[in-house]
Amino acid sequence: MPRKGRHPLKEKSIEEKQIVPKKVTLTTIVFIPSLTGYWQYSFEVLKLFFQSLIENTKSEFDLMVFDNGSCKKIIKYLNKMKERGFIQYLILSDKNYRKLGALDYLLRSAPGQYISYADSDVFFLPNWLNESIRVLETFSKAAKVTALPIVGGDTTIISNKFYQEALKDKEINVSTGDIVEKEFIRSHSMSIGKSLSEFILPDRKDILLKKDHTQAFLSTADFQFTIKKEAVLDILPLVISKDNHYYDPIYSPVLEHKLDEDGWWQLSTRGYHIHHMGNNVPDFENELPWMQSEFPTQIPNYALKRKNKNNTKIKSTRIRRLLKKINLWSYRKLYE
Repeated sequence: MPRKGRHPLKEKSIEEKQIVPKKVTLTTIVFIPSLTGYWQYSFEVLKLFFQSLIENTKSEFDLMVFDNGSCKKIIKYLNKMKERGFIQYLILSDKNYRKLGALDYLLRSAPGQYISYADSDVFFLPNWLNESIRVLETFSKAAKVTALPIVGGDTTIISNKFYQEALKDKEINVSTGDIVEKEFIRSHSMSIGKSLSEFILPDRKDILLKKDHTQAFLSTADFQFTIKKEAVLDILPLVISKDNHYYDPIYSPVLEHKLDEDGWWQLSTRGYHIHHMGNNVPDFENELPWMQSEFPTQIPNYALKRKNKNNTKIKSTRIRRLLKKINLWSYRKLYE
């Protein structure tokens, strides 16, 4: 209650009083504490994350970013992105809550009907969000979907119980075997620094679900996913309460375990719609050759960056020009 005058917001019209959030809230966690050593190229990766997100997400969304204790240059960049209107919610933490703690905060806070999460080293390809939501809307028991086919490793959860449920559903056709395209498996295994033999389990069995005109695999991952808000409300808080929930100090798959225990299906898309970058800019021409030959427009020119073994010299004038374009894009977004 003011002592003098009238609060300015009370002068607003009814239409201006309430802001309705978008149907989808996109979320990410950023942690780049320095720009040397392990994080030497992380700033360039972060720029590609934002640019691919902006260019390849056609549906409306709000963007929520949790910075987990980054250095000043990254904080300045994120603040500029917020000032430019690309980030709607920016949380700056002076402590590192690890991925699990920051993810718990994001899932609690995100207002959207769908919450899409991605590590800040993900590269988005066209239609990634539309395809993810289509899977969630088609399979009513699904809570979470990753936008590329997962065949094993990581924190993948494939519950035999849900496989049996799908078999009993007359509206769903179930196929099993070596179904995921080898070129997709190769691309993803390269993106996490593994060979095909290291990544594919010897007893691998892909489980493909088909309903109407939508297909999805019964598998998932933690580095990127879209999840229903109603499922999130079922499984919070994300705290390690059981020994089998622990995985490593950075992230433990509490979310995946709780969804599994509560009966929610976890799926991945049939198509390859995102690509993991890690702590260095990928060689997209080598890692996604199938996409460039079949869908040449899906990898934009700004992403075709390649370095020599020492990461010091650019091999061609064409790629140098492309690097100038991405630097110019970043400058304009932040300062013009």
